[in-house]
Amino acid sequence: MAEKILSGIEGMDELLYGGIPKGKAYLVSGEPGTGKTIFSLQYLLAGAKKGEKCAYISIDEKPEHIIADAESLGWGITPFLNNGSFQILDISSYFGKNKFDKVNVLDTNKIVKNIIQFVRTSKATRLAIDPIAPLIFAEKDSLEIIEYIRKLIYSLEDNLNCTSLLTSYVPVGSAKLSSYGIEEFATSGIILLKLSKINNKYIRSLWIRKMRGTRVDLSEYSFEILPRRGIVLRQPI
Repeated sequence: MAEKILSGIEGMDELLYGGIPKGKAYLVSGEPGTGKTIFSLQYLLAGAKKGEKCAYISIDEKPEHIIADAESLGWGITPFLNNGSFQILDISSYFGKNKFDKVNVLDTNKIVKNIIQFVRTSKATRLAIDPIAPLIFAEKDSLEIIEYIRKLIYSLEDNLNCTSLLTSYVPVGSAKLSSYGIEEFATSGIILLKLSKINNKYIRSLWIRKMRGTRVDLSEYSFEILPRRGIVLRQPI
């Protein structure tokens, strides 16, 4: 049985019979507004509170916005930033647009190497890359995308002593599990966050679609996002 770590998501570790298998990369997918960033922050802070080193790779948001989001939930992230147990690498500027409104041409392999070096230097045991799609967009051919994603995930698992979360967009109303429909095959687990309309009311829900190396409850659970507690799982739906 693989060694496990606690996710920090209230109610989720019970669905995994003790936590997430350590040292692998997991996909957290969902439409906009389903809680992917909050999930990632909650996972990292759970480690920081136990004395672990944690690293957050920010691609879509500036660090000050991430910090403000965490503080708005009452999590008190600043002390962990100050003592170095929670570090943020901001690479959002690499993915901006130039004055001609064209996406900058990037060497994504070099960026991934920089991420790995940052995580090694920080000695992080928990990592979140939010989101993963911009590190892939330069690969146009479908076979190249498949190979690139595999190399990316394997490089994280083989070169770093950490357990990683990779967030991924899902188009609104889509049945896809990730941005490219490929990431889910290379990761060791898929956690799908959903927004559904039930009885004329929208609810958020979590479904552990796949998790290698452990038993898993495959039921879909509703959840709330609460001050100080973050994501809290409720009943099956």
